Amino acid sequence: MCAKLTYSGNECNNYLYFSFDAEYFDTKKVTEELNIEPSSVMIKKEPVPKSTAWKYQINAGDKIDLESFLEKLIDKFEPKIEIINELKSKYNLTTRIQFVIDVDINPEASTPYFGINRRTIEFLAKTGTEVDFDLYKADTKGLLQKLDK
Repeated sequence: MCAKLTYSGNECNNYLYFSFDAEYFDTKKVTEELNIEPSSVMIKKEPVPKSTAWKYQINAGDKIDLESFLEKLIDKFEPKIEIINELKSKYNLTTRIQFVIDVDINPEASTPYFGINRRTIEFLAKTGTEVDFDLYKADTKGLLQKLDK
C-alpha cells in the first residue's frame, strides 16, 4: 500500500527552482558572482533549516505545461555554466533543480507535464546538477469535503 501524498490545499501552485546547497556558505558571494538575485535564501540554524540554500524560483501557478517554465530556468542559467562550476568548486556546493508539483485530484483535471529535452540534459550534465520532485495533491473541487459528509 502506498503512503498518502501530502495535501497542499485547494489550489494548484506549481513551481520549480534552481538552487545552490551546502551546510554553510556565503549566499551573497553566489549572488555577486552570478549577477542574479535569488528568490530566497535559507541560512543554516539549529534545529532548522539544516543547511544553507540559495534559490532562484519560477512560479507556474496552476499551469500544467511545466516544460516551458523549465526552459525559462535553463535560459537564465545556461549562459552561467562556467560560473556555476567555479562557485561549486570554490565553495564546495551542490546544485539542484527542484520541481514542486500539485496534482489536482479532480478526475476531470489534467495532470502537469514536462519533458527533459537534450538541452536540459546537457545543462544538468555540464553542471552536475541533481533533479528532485516533490508531488502534492490539490483538491480544487472540494472532493474530500464531500466525502467527509
